[in-house]
Amino acid sequence: MHRSERPQRTDTVAQRAASAGEPAQRTPPSERADRPGGPVKSARRLAMEEARRSKRPSRSDRPAGTTPEPDRVLDGAGFEELLRRTLSRARGATDTASQIETLLTLDGRLEADHARRALTRAEAAALETLTRPGREPGPGEPGGPRPTSDAASASVFTSALVLTRHGRLLVTLPGARSLPEDFVGVAARIGWSEADLAHYRLLLADADQRVAHEIHESRTWLERIGAEGRTRAVAALRNAVFMVPPVQLYRDRTVYSNLRDDGNLTGKTLLPTHPDCFFHHLDRLPPQMWTDEEAVVVACLWLLHLSGGPNRIESFNGYQLTLDHVADNFRAMRALYLQVDPDADIDVVPDRPGEYTVEGLETVAARLAVVRAELVSGRRLYYEINATTRRKSEFLLPGPSGPSRQEKGICERLSGLLPGEAADLDAAVALLRSERDWLAEPMPEHPSGFEALIHTVVAAATEHFAADFALSRGIRSLPKLIDALGRRDWAEIVSWELPDFYCCVVPGATALAQHGGDRASVADSAWAMSARMQYNTWHVMPGNLPKDPAVQARDFLAPHALPDLAVHSDLHHRGHVANNIRYSARSPERVMVAGHPFQSLTDLRILRCEGPPFERSDLVAVTRVARFLAQAADLVAESAQHGKPITVTAFDHHWHRRTIIDSTQERHV
Repeated sequence: MHRSERPQRTDTVAQRAASAGEPAQRTPPSERADRPGGPVKSARRLAMEEARRSKRPSRSDRPAGTTPEPDRVLDGAGFEELLRRTLSRARGATDTASQIETLLTLDGRLEADHARRALTRAEAAALETLTRPGREPGPGEPGGPRPTSDAASASVFTSALVLTRHGRLLVTLPGARSLPEDFVGVAARIGWSEADLAHYRLLLADADQRVAHEIHESRTWLERIGAEGRTRAVAALRNAVFMVPPVQLYRDRTVYSNLRDDGNLTGKTLLPTHPDCFFHHLDRLPPQMWTDEEAVVVACLWLLHLSGGPNRIESFNGYQLTLDHVADNFRAMRALYLQVDPDADIDVVPDRPGEYTVEGLETVAARLAVVRAELVSGRRLYYEINATTRRKSEFLLPGPSGPSRQEKGICERLSGLLPGEAADLDAAVALLRSERDWLAEPMPEHPSGFEALIHTVVAAATEHFAADFALSRGIRSLPKLIDALGRRDWAEIVSWELPDFYCCVVPGATALAQHGGDRASVADSAWAMSARMQYNTWHVMPGNLPKDPAVQARDFLAPHALPDLAVHSDLHHRGHVANNIRYSARSPERVMVAGHPFQSLTDLRILRCEGPPFERSDLVAVTRVARFLAQAADLVAESAQHGKPITVTAFDHHWHRRTIIDSTQERHV
């Protein structure tokens, strides 16, 4: 048969998808091949046209990438704006102590005690000197005499207080007089008297002793563990910082980070084999060839990793890497863990430097890791994330004491959807187990009860948590995942792309007001969040699979296991800056798929753009609702194993446009 004589395919996207057992992609009416009088288009043609169309809900009728100008210009926004505002506030302070406090805490974004841990020991000594009780302010300082040439010549030294682009207060010192290359502005210059210098030298002597102690301890540890131990430690740390970006730590003026602009640690922009990586070939060098800084950095990171894995390193974001800070952290974690298990066998960490050794801290770290693993397994911990420095702090998460106000409100909303009444979410799960077929039944506005359940819960969460947005994510086809698991086809699983995952985002009424009443703008923000969360699910998926070569070759993160509260998230991440996402509460959840646990395969996340941050009681309620969604997904996976497959077809960009913008549908906002 000649090419011109071959029959043309006339099946539609929906027909081809149905024959393959896959969900059909929705196609706008103007593009349907079966519209009366219109030309018939092939499925491939329709798919190409769909791929070229903008996925932004406000531009779904236009080709992608055709906007004449960006909707928002973010240059100078977020963290850069905070640094400028902080410098301005510090320059207008009425005294030197207030200046320093403003710079340290970035105008109140950080707790002062934690912010001081970004200082070097010498800087801490200098600031203690310049703010000591009874010190008279010098020329040029707030409250001091007007500077004159004679006064300037009387000073033995002048310190500059500057902010670096990382938000760290840096103080020039008699032994470190030059300004760093990355400073963004000088807030003040402070003249030192002879008395200031004498006081500083006394404090510096103690600081020097601490530095000498930790260098000695770190080098002793390196020699003790031998070549094999050094190789094991460096390999573990290289893998750890790769799995938990972002990392941003300090040792004196050096920044250790796997963020794009710094890039001296393994991460998403720096391969472990790259010579710029701090760990590159370090384990192959004898300890005598290590610098003092390298010895201390590796010793500190190893102790943190030993105390609970890669995520423990994130607890030091924004901190100086010192053994003193590691010891302080271990004391705090020991006190926290003993609240849950008073009989836990964790050694006491001595209070004074010089009284503890790296060997002793290793023993404490190993015991902390054992107790922590039990708390993580029981979901008794959560993170508080201050996105200003990206630091994660662990706290105890109390269990729920009966249904919360939010849970009751969500159950009330579900009463009109579920096949029976449920006073709380435990009763709702029991109801779904007894009426398992309901999850597959079509609903008036949704192809299945499962999709309707997800949408209803997320919409109710937006209302009852007083959130600007709420969302939940997952994988579209649990049946397809079960099939691949049965064949142990890890390569197929890691080959799935973003459309194989979903995220349902529902804005609240407050979101409309924040976007000036523009529903299209709200829909664009919702879709941006949805697309990002699809990526997040894709990103952590391989972390649940065996260490197959195909899995290890795919970019992935360690799956999240603990819930978290986050503040000031609108400073760094471009998406958060663009959409003004300031506060959040999130609970990632495990889904059991054919006997295989998938951590962080679904979640519930609530967001606020302004107003008060979420509280711990909110997070406790979020974990209950998120667990309910995960249990529903468990039932969907079980149904698939019994021959009743359910897939999620909604929550794409068309869905977000239809539910938020189009007037013919019920709106969220």
